[in-house]
Amino acid sequence: MKEPETINITYSGKLIAKNSLFNLLGYGIPIVFALVIIPFLIKGLGTERFGILNLAWVIIGYFSFFDFGIGRALTKILAEKIGVNQDEEIPGIFWTSFYMMLAISLVGTIILLFFTPTFIYNVFKISKALQPETLKTFYVLALSIPVVTTTAGIRGALEAYQKFGIINVIRIFLGVSMFLVPLLCLIFTNSLFWIVFFLLVVRIIVWLLYLIQCFKLNQKLKSQLRFEKKLIKPILKLSGWMTVSNIIVPLMVYLDRFLIGALVSATAIAYYATPYEAVTKLLLVPGALIGVLFPAFSASYSNNPDFTKKLSFRAVKYIFIFLFPVVLLIITFAHEGMGLWLGKKFADHSTLILQLLAAGVLFNGIAYIPFTFLQGIGRPDITAIVNLIELPFYCIGMWLAIKFYGINGAALVWLLRMLVDALILFLFSMKIISAHLEFNFKMSYAYILVLVSASILPILISSISFKFVFVLVILSAFLIISWKYFLLEEERMYLISRIKIFNS
Repeated sequence: MKEPETINITYSGKLIAKNSLFNLLGYGIPIVFALVIIPFLIKGLGTERFGILNLAWVIIGYFSFFDFGIGRALTKILAEKIGVNQDEEIPGIFWTSFYMMLAISLVGTIILLFFTPTFIYNVFKISKALQPETLKTFYVLALSIPVVTTTAGIRGALEAYQKFGIINVIRIFLGVSMFLVPLLCLIFTNSLFWIVFFLLVVRIIVWLLYLIQCFKLNQKLKSQLRFEKKLIKPILKLSGWMTVSNIIVPLMVYLDRFLIGALVSATAIAYYATPYEAVTKLLLVPGALIGVLFPAFSASYSNNPDFTKKLSFRAVKYIFIFLFPVVLLIITFAHEGMGLWLGKKFADHSTLILQLLAAGVLFNGIAYIPFTFLQGIGRPDITAIVNLIELPFYCIGMWLAIKFYGINGAALVWLLRMLVDALILFLFSMKIISAHLEFNFKMSYAYILVLVSASILPILISSISFKFVFVLVILSAFLIISWKYFLLEEERMYLISRIKIFNS
């Protein structure tokens, strides 16, 4: 049998841009389907059932990180091996990591199976009529954990090979199915059990598709299904600190909805989670970018650290330039937008939540880059320690906020965490990045702070005419500031040349 050709990936701005576009489409297309389908799901399932379905999505999402950081470590290690043409070591690393993730996920399955009755009957405020159905649904969710966890690891191997085109074709299928399958099930039944069962079938299909693509990239993976004990220590050494972040970050991400379900009601989850799911979809932009940047950081930092550092700063800049105007529009016209999408009742309950969460998304979006930068260059200890320090304060703050102020309090605490998290990560990463870049950081951060503060003011404006005037003024100032202070001369010249070509 002919051996596959050695793959040598050369990272460039063009490759990163192309792969980021693939990721953007992979995340974006399912969002379009979600925005269209969610109102029909709420109508067909009812508010409480839809809230429980949101919990199911949360659990599936959380356990995709339940791998002790091994999936992320696998991407980093394989990217480094590919970068130095050591392909012969890849099968052992791949399968050792896979078996470790499988073992860990089986433990997660047992834990969820054991605690499911407690969650359903004693923790979440679910109506008695829906408790038996929810119990069976959560048992199916528990069985899906090994599939979800190992899928993340297999996909990580494809990311190391920079096969983002293939990844996102499969991602689109999965993302669309997460919303389309429940809608199709409503033709026959509104049972959450059958909806989640068929979602598990989709997950298994996706698992197989990813694995087949890995076999095509490296044929030795099919024949060398070996577990190498000697690799456990180096894998865990790298993944150890990533494990902390991989467990704590999803816990903080999903804590708000778990506490709302426990302290308020499943119906309240729907009023909170619906705007949350909508506005956090903006994070697909930084998410699409960091999926490409992480293996790029891992492979390039040891050989070309200046390229890695400049790349990380430009990513922050571009994310802010994209997100700010969108967030401003969402905050300003939140009530009108929610009313058009889901009706006046949802708008009355969820407008302030959408506004606070949108502001938090702006901070969270730009914080993606220093987080990924620090992990990619081999400093996951920094991000893990930051997460460990944040966790108790966030848990206490979220619990108190929900107990006394309900879902509005949850949104405010979430915003504050995003702000604090971004500031801390930038403080650590700037010590490495700023020494290699010619940029007026203090002036830039001052302008960013002013713009972000201004974007929150529309919460206090009720007149639609004032809203339009306010947006026009702020966006005009934003364009001037971005052109003069954010963009480098070479970037301005490139944009001018593109405009000239377009007009000719």
